[in-house]
Amino acid sequence: MRSRADSDFATPLRSGANSVALEIDGRIVSVPEGTSVIRAAAEAGIHVPKLCATDSLEPFGSCRLCLVEVEGQRGYPASCTTPVRAGMKVRTESPRSRVFAAA
Repeated sequence: MRSRADSDFATPLRSGANSVALEIDGRIVSVPEGTSVIRAAAEAGIHVPKLCATDSLEPFGSCRLCLVEVEGQRGYPASCTTPVRAGMKVRTESPRSRVFAAA
């Protein structure tokens, strides 16, 4: 079993001076500005499937496995290339997002 220190958070750590609060699967999460949605989820202990994302490389979103739903946004963005926004509401598990990720 990997410890939190050994975990791969899917995208590199951002160290913005400002913190951004958002909701992921009903949980309020606060992360530095510029953090990706997938990393914010990982830091909160919320698993988002990934294949091409790693915290040792900048994200490029090629596998599309990490698709999420963002309230008020069309489509299903790759969470590895989507930066957090204040007040954002993200769903990582929904019938529609899983259908598109599996396609």
